[in-house]
Amino acid sequence: MSATALLTFAQFEQLPDAPGKRELIEGELVEMPPPLDHHTLTAQAILFLLGKVLGEARVRMEGGYKIGGNWVQPDVSVTRPDQPREGGYLAGAPMLAIEILSEHKSAQAVEAKLDLYFDNGASEVWTVSRRRVSITVYRQDEAGTRTSVRITGEYTPEWMGVAIRPAELIVP
Repeated sequence: MSATALLTFAQFEQLPDAPGKRELIEGELVEMPPPLDHHTLTAQAILFLLGKVLGEARVRMEGGYKIGGNWVQPDVSVTRPDQPREGGYLAGAPMLAIEILSEHKSAQAVEAKLDLYFDNGASEVWTVSRRRVSITVYRQDEAGTRTSVRITGEYTPEWMGVAIRPAELIVP
């Protein structure tokens, strides 16, 4: 990842197209190279599973969310049933944000995104580790206490009712 001078969202919107993915977090432009094929295949496997259960209209792959002056694009996300829009963009955090870990996402960058998601209404955030063949599920209660659990076997989210098995979703 590389960072440049602080930008406003209006300045961010005016940037020319470039390969890869861009996010704006606390005014900092974060640029990532295009994902490798195994990253994309893992994202697609998660997208297809969630789409079957929740309906394709609520599940996004690299869908963008405007959160205040920030812009984030989780690898996969599930919108809230009443997800607001602002200026044509999805506004606020998604119900579920899923970040697939890679050498381009530092622990500090992931932590900043966890804070941004939870501070703006996310119910859960998952980080997917291809190296460990696991999914770490983060939740935050109303008091702000964050918990996490690493799933290597099977996980059935209450809101989903279908088991998630990392070994079946993660492409090595």
